[in-house]
Amino acid sequence: MLYRLLLLGCLLLTGATGMAQRAATAVPRLAPSFFTTYSYLSYTILDRGTSPVPLPAKGVGGTLTLRPDGTFQKRLTLAANGGTMRFDQDGRFTFAADRISFSYTDKKGQPRTDQGTFQLRNGLLTLVMAGYPAGNQSTYTLRQQ
Repeated sequence: MLYRLLLLGCLLLTGATGMAQRAATAVPRLAPSFFTTYSYLSYTILDRGTSPVPLPAKGVGGTLTLRPDGTFQKRLTLAANGGTMRFDQDGRFTFAADRISFSYTDKKGQPRTDQGTFQLRNGLLTLVMAGYPAGNQSTYTLRQQ
């Protein structure tokens, strides 16, 4: 609980004075900045209709950038059938406590919002996003660059 309060305080400070904090090296940081670029390390899909065990994706790569202005850029790549699948998204994100949502326009031009939880610990960001149908989920593990 104390860690979450410290992280929330850092997030609020980073959003309001992020540039000043980067310039002032004498100011100690209590936790790493949330607003940065992350590299994808792993991605698993839990499809309860198929298996009770999450299935790991192969060839996971790419980046996720979270900006203080609430915008994000996702560039996720996965190995598939001897090639590479790309998932590029640009949009807005919001968060409160441990909940996060990403809103963007899908490849068909339709608005979409993905919701889930997040945890940032020791430079590792874990996103657990709700899937379809209800009860399914995707888990992403990323490292701060």
